[in-house]
Amino acid sequence: MTSTPGREEKDVFAAYLTKNHLKRSEQREVILDAFLRSARHLSVDDLLQLVQKRRPDIGRTTVYRTLKLLQAAGLAQELELQGETRFEREYKRQHHDHFICKSCGAIFEFSSPEVERIQDEIADGLGFVIEGHRHHIFGLCRRCAARPPRDGVRGR
Repeated sequence: MTSTPGREEKDVFAAYLTKNHLKRSEQREVILDAFLRSARHLSVDDLLQLVQKRRPDIGRTTVYRTLKLLQAAGLAQELELQGETRFEREYKRQHHDHFICKSCGAIFEFSSPEVERIQDEIADGLGFVIEGHRHHIFGLCRRCAARPPRDGVRGR
């Protein structure tokens, strides 16, 4: 028997709401469903657009509060990228890092055992115990790098 996509996450969310004496609502279910169906790093406004296709009555505040609940339940991770908050799926995901285009905002995920090994070696040499990390590497994606710079200067 295989479960439907997102079923486990929905069960985790329901358990979190019950444990914290919070109500399950159709609005929260619609928001969770839209979040789980997207493979992108979503801002509150991105998710609001997706949700309002099904439920135009759901507002930005409800989406924001639900994202914060998803984060508290361990289903979403908040990323602060270039002054904008985005959320990505977190539940049972393999560790990964991000390349972020400073021009168009595109986000590319990557995993590298070699990078992980090197940072562990450096930490060991310093006597540092790593409890977690995030790598966000900023630059230009292939498409933006191929465009001529608007002001004649390309900076870091």
